[in-house]
Amino acid sequence: MKAHALVLTEPGHLEARDLPFPEIGEDDGLLRVEATGICGSDVHQFRGTLVGAPCVTPTIPGHEVVGRVERAGAAALARWGVSVGDLVVMEEVVMCGECPRCRGGGPGCDHMRVYGLSVRVDEPPGLWGGYATHVYLHPQVRLHRVPDGMTAEEAALFVPIANGIRWGATVPGTGPGSTVVVMGPGQQGLGCLVGALDAGADAVHVTGRSADARRLDVARALGAASVIDVDTVDPVARVNELTGGRGADIVIDATAGATVVIPQAIEMVRNGGTIVLGGLKGFAEIPGFVSDRVVLKQLRIQGVGGHDHASVEAALALIASGRFPLERMRTHVLPLDQAEAAIELLEGTAGGLASEAPIHVTLVP
Repeated sequence: MKAHALVLTEPGHLEARDLPFPEIGEDDGLLRVEATGICGSDVHQFRGTLVGAPCVTPTIPGHEVVGRVERAGAAALARWGVSVGDLVVMEEVVMCGECPRCRGGGPGCDHMRVYGLSVRVDEPPGLWGGYATHVYLHPQVRLHRVPDGMTAEEAALFVPIANGIRWGATVPGTGPGSTVVVMGPGQQGLGCLVGALDAGADAVHVTGRSADARRLDVARALGAASVIDVDTVDPVARVNELTGGRGADIVIDATAGATVVIPQAIEMVRNGGTIVLGGLKGFAEIPGFVSDRVVLKQLRIQGVGGHDHASVEAALALIASGRFPLERMRTHVLPLDQAEAAIELLEGTAGGLASEAPIHVTLVP
């Protein structure tokens, strides 16, 4: 028996390969993939333009993995708190647990591995990514059991929702009375909208461009108090109007590449407010950034990167609750062998597949 996988051999090229199943001991396991979510980092990885992480090749991409535990050792099952046959989601980052950063309890790890991104396929046992029928479960991986009744495709939203809970609620301290602006209606921005609303925000406003009309419609369906088309309306003036001149308590940048939003965020947040930066800009400098505005308004600016264990647990509970029509975010499901088409769909070069504006795209083996 062998696993089927797609291997990124160089930027822009995925190659189908069959890989042998690994030997499984007491402390590790094997996951049968049922769904793998795709986000913007998959697109940049495929093109070799991922910011902050070199394009490691050859590797099996895919870091938003949902699957069933097919085999595992008794010690591993006890540690993970799951059973063979359980549907689970897998955290993509594996910490070493021994380096100074791990021992200090802060973010990151000096020796971390990231499924689908940083481990080469020629590092045994090879199955290190979700563009495959099976994924190896390292002893240090962290799993979360999917609530009963939830499908793998529903659970595949766990990453944008977990990111949204952390970026839109936990990190900025969102709660009842908060007015929030989310800049960008992609899957991360919509996750932030949901995260802020779930935390009790009084109003969440979402900005986007005219080309984002369908995504802005989804933002409305998810509960946005208003949506702002920045191609037709000055977003700073509109937020000022919506807040009676006070400004938003929290502004979250979930846009990719856009630098103009940073000065706008500084202008639309209230004195003493919080700006959360989640969208990467390719190391571009920020035109119009005036640090004195940050000082004089006594702002808190916080960078964020991904999710954590608590936010993944919260995301699965939120998805299971049915409180939000999250199916509106699940726009496309494609078979594994159409991974390149799925990537092109997200980057806007897919032609006929893009009849509906993509938000979250899922691959299924």
